[in-house]
Amino acid sequence: MTNEKRVLGFDISTSCIGWGLLQINEDQSITYLNSGYFNPIKEGNIIKILADTRNKVLEIIKVNEPDYIGIEKLIEFMKGKSSAKTIIALTGVNRMVSLLAYDYLAKPPELLNVLSIRHGIKLTKILPKKEEIPELVAKHLNIVYPYEYTTRSKKLCVENFDRADGIAVALYYAFLLSGKIKPKKEKVI
Repeated sequence: MTNEKRVLGFDISTSCIGWGLLQINEDQSITYLNSGYFNPIKEGNIIKILADTRNKVLEIIKVNEPDYIGIEKLIEFMKGKSSAKTIIALTGVNRMVSLLAYDYLAKPPELLNVLSIRHGIKLTKILPKKEEIPELVAKHLNIVYPYEYTTRSKKLCVENFDRADGIAVALYYAFLLSGKIKPKKEKVI
């Protein structure tokens, strides 16, 4: 029997759900296994959208068979970037994915703060920006980041950053599980 552990990370938004699968090896090293993203459907009522998203997330979980699931914790307000409508929709999707993870694991998934994730995976004193996360996770995992480009203009797809954030969630959680970093206590407001 092996002591390897599979860690699945999710970055959830209403426009794109990114995910990454890593393995913590017996020697506590971390290996990249898989990653991806999908764009939730936009048409139909909220129940149809949630059901379609649920089915896609459930398939990701079943195919990848994680031992642990980490989910980027919902940010309740981002000055100038959020509205009540956005937060309500995001909360529904985030909690639905959390419940799927709970059903699969028979325990709650780990909800991880975005700032803790970025502090935990940074390589310098400067907090990385969203656009820097693909190269940062690639460096940590010693991989070439699997960038995708648009077919027409050959520009980077914006989904690359959500995919990288999913990998970053898994990476930070793997660091915590393997003892490479210690969890920070979050302030209670």
